[in-house]
Amino acid sequence: MRHFKTNAFSVAAVCSMAVLLVLAGCGKKEEAVTTTTTTTTTTTTIATDQADQQTAMPAPSSAPITEERTFYDFEKDLGAWEVPLWAEGKVDHVAKNLEVSQDVASKGKKSMKMDTDFPGGMWTAGLVEIQQYLDLSPYRVIMVDIYLPEGAPLGLKGKVILTVGETWKFVEMNSSTPLLPGEWVTIVGSIEPGSYDWKRVIPDEKFAEDIRKVAIRVESNRKPKYAGPIYVDNIRVGR
Repeated sequence: MRHFKTNAFSVAAVCSMAVLLVLAGCGKKEEAVTTTTTTTTTTTTIATDQADQQTAMPAPSSAPITEERTFYDFEKDLGAWEVPLWAEGKVDHVAKNLEVSQDVASKGKKSMKMDTDFPGGMWTAGLVEIQQYLDLSPYRVIMVDIYLPEGAPLGLKGKVILTVGETWKFVEMNSSTPLLPGEWVTIVGSIEPGSYDWKRVIPDEKFAEDIRKVAIRVESNRKPKYAGPIYVDNIRVGR
């Protein structure tokens, strides 16, 4: 009888330990499931935040420009426009002289005349600029008219370059606009947040608030050879 009780006690103890092990295993399994679920939820949240950041930048408006404001029309003088000192004497910068001219104009009777000498055979450019603090944030685009005289070769192109912000960041347009001899050509650059018109920069809300320089550059990509004037007029913004 004593032997039977001892065996019964042993069996009961073994059963109790088995139950505890099963319960402990269930607890660990539930814990693992909970951890996996938490990790999945966190990953989903991070992915959602990244998607929100990517879609936060608004796209530039496609509505037509209905209002313009002219900043420089050269009816009185050149103002502070100049061929910059850093470009003087450089082989690849070929702007020689600036003056107000009555030869042609896209607005009014006068324009800015830039004398140039493109030698051909290498990349060269004629560049003029003005240093002036401008807040252009109320506007959507910056525009300039450029005239290449009749008889000039095809292949010259123009673009706008901006210097922006406290770091004086040099920002040029992604692409250059072909100039047509005997015609006024308008170059347009969007300065709205989300614009893709500028190299290595996508404008944000503050981009146009602190413009420190505006430059106009006419380029020859090796082939065009030209010595003569190029006219710039009606530098303006629109919205």
